[in-house]
Amino acid sequence: MENIVSFLIPDAISPLNAILLVAASFVTSFITASVGIGGGATMIALMSYFVPPVALIPVHGAVQFGSNGGRTFVLRDHVDWIRIAAFSAGAVIGAAIGAAIAVRLQNDVILIGLGLFIIASTWIPLRRMAAIQTIGFAVIGTITTFVGMFFGATGPINAALLSNSFSDRKILVGSLAALMSAQHGFKVLGFAIAGFAFAPWLILIALMIASGFAGTLVGSKLLYAMPEKGFRLALKIMLTLLACGMIYRGLASL
Repeated sequence: MENIVSFLIPDAISPLNAILLVAASFVTSFITASVGIGGGATMIALMSYFVPPVALIPVHGAVQFGSNGGRTFVLRDHVDWIRIAAFSAGAVIGAAIGAAIAVRLQNDVILIGLGLFIIASTWIPLRRMAAIQTIGFAVIGTITTFVGMFFGATGPINAALLSNSFSDRKILVGSLAALMSAQHGFKVLGFAIAGFAFAPWLILIALMIASGFAGTLVGSKLLYAMPEKGFRLALKIMLTLLACGMIYRGLASL
């Protein structure tokens, strides 16, 4: 039995924490599907309490790559592939530069920076930009992928910067899923090249992706049934508390 458990679960976390992570993937995907945003940031904040900081961004990126990849496949006929290609070209550059730096960061720096980033992205309103041309997608792909190598949850930033570039709602949803899938995919590749060992985490990542897909199915059915304003405020407060805990743990280990 112990051999089976050690095969399914990385040595860095306990079986109970692994179960909690799978459950958290369901809940955070439910949040994203039901209110549109917040799931990715909530997921990485929760993961910080169970996953070692050195593995936090890579494992979160792999889970998000699977989640966004599934949504991209479903909406593949509504994806603006030309702009996604431009974004992906920039993402390659951002991932390559960021990976070389991110793997050298100390654990306390990762926790403090990630906590501050979550608080800022939760409470500071991001103004939606005007429609951006194809070359702009490459630039944004470079910048946000670079930032994502350190802080993980850049979905709200990409949405704020690029949403007005898509006139149709289905194209918007499908294209955002595709570009986030590309971004997380290149992040995973960058960390793998930089030396992060994904192998021990693969089964847990697969379980979290499957659980997240189930959460998406359930959450999408409640999309219009939830009191969105109150839920979003509660979500912001929860994210802030989680982020403050991350900052405290980072400062305590300095």
